[in-house]
Amino acid sequence: MEIRIDGSDAMAHGETRTFDFPRNGRPAQGFLIRYHAGFHAYLNQCCHWPVALDMGDGDFYYAAADRIMCKTHGAVYQPDTGYCDFGPCVRSSLDSYPVQIHSGYVIITVPD
Repeated sequence: MEIRIDGSDAMAHGETRTFDFPRNGRPAQGFLIRYHAGFHAYLNQCCHWPVALDMGDGDFYYAAADRIMCKTHGAVYQPDTGYCDFGPCVRSSLDSYPVQIHSGYVIITVPD
């Protein structure tokens, strides 16, 4: 399944956008992050325990740490790889999705 996120050219470094999609027959949410000049897409679920990283507020990136952070457990993830380098799930990685960059929008491919 392909998901289009418009307005990507206007996203600032560290800015995120959420998107919804079906996963294993159930509703799921992912997020897109602009990190430096690139875009990365991940499942909005902590590797430690299956809870939303943002607790529903759409805020994933913490500039002071230059990391994506789980608000529930404090797990810290590298924005460009999804790799957890601190917290209860260290050495795990967020589920990531391929991103195709176009002029003014991106396409995120999630499994059907």
